[in-house]
Amino acid sequence: MDVVVTPTGAEGTSWNLKDRLGRPLGTIGQDKNELFEITPDPLSGLMRVPHTHPSLGEAMTAIAKHMQGECTLDSQDWD
Repeated sequence: MDVVVTPTGAEGTSWNLKDRLGRPLGTIGQDKNELFEITPDPLSGLMRVPHTHPSLGEAMTAIAKHMQGECTLDSQDWD
């Protein structure tokens, strides 16, 4: 399943995760230690993906591998 990562807000520290049909899968947030934390929706296929990553790219790679699809950044909504 392909996953689209969309930035939320103007700070650049949070992202929404949805599939290509727009169904919510969870979020990614950057904490004060600059780690990227995946918070899956309870019914999504992301429940077993490792949750903490040192970069957004590594979080996206883990999602793509786990979901056996692509994980792409949709930056058109960036403030």
